[in-house]
Amino acid sequence: MENFIKPLTLSIVIPVYNEERYIKKCLDSIEKQKIMPKEVIIVDNNCTDKTIAIASKYKFVRIVKEKKQGKAFARNKGLNSAKTDIIGRIDADSVLVPTWTETIIETFQDEKVAAITGPGYTLAFSKIFGHQLFPNYYSGLWSRIYLIGATGIMRLQALWGANMAIRLSAWKIVVKQVCNDDEKVHEDQDLAIVLASNGLASIYSDKLRIFMNGESFFVWPKYSEYIARSFGTYGYRIKLGDLSKNTLIRKPFYFFPLSVLIITIPTFFFTIGSFLTYYMIIAFRKLSKDS
Repeated sequence: MENFIKPLTLSIVIPVYNEERYIKKCLDSIEKQKIMPKEVIIVDNNCTDKTIAIASKYKFVRIVKEKKQGKAFARNKGLNSAKTDIIGRIDADSVLVPTWTETIIETFQDEKVAAITGPGYTLAFSKIFGHQLFPNYYSGLWSRIYLIGATGIMRLQALWGANMAIRLSAWKIVVKQVCNDDEKVHEDQDLAIVLASNGLASIYSDKLRIFMNGESFFVWPKYSEYIARSFGTYGYRIKLGDLSKNTLIRKPFYFFPLSVLIITIPTFFFTIGSFLTYYMIIAFRKLSKDS
């Protein structure tokens, strides 16, 4: 008799706070998956717009409420509400490629994998100071910079909350250890460190792709705040001693300064380019008015 392998079940958690601009595209992309998830859990983190009304129209969606404001609280509510073998975790502006769930289920056949993450593609230079540029060109550059940088800072595989999945059994091990303070840590990076400190492996897959709005990558103050909080997450866990427990560090120490350069150099040139583009547009507008 052939060995019977029970198929893995998957649910997807989406924390939401006033996401009416994005949620339909996100849920439409889930509806087009080659393998449908068992359910999609929308965590209502005190929405005051039409987000929940839009989401409620989809039969595969279940709405849960989290009154405590914050991404970590909303994430925890969603993950704790899931009953499947694997829990996908995305943001409301994540638009999944049709093979997204298929990639997750195939990857988690390897029992050593506790979590997975992947890149996000955004309109590379779609909005610079409100001006549309190259509207049809999608790029995964900025999410890769973010993931490579965070991985180098922590010297373990970082996770990205807009595009990831975790095994339910792994979540049950770490749920009481993760930090829920969004001011101190990135909740996704913090989760990666806690998983590693428990000997649970996170991996990166380039096949696990999403498209996204990506505003965070184009607003310099917000992007720089993201980078600063990555160092804050690292420092927070050093103080608690969790990184000393980590047996999964594979990156040599030189990867740390290298990752800082990977973050800093393209970000610097992108910022300079943004300002130059802005002033060029202003100049062209002035010329067109004068002519």
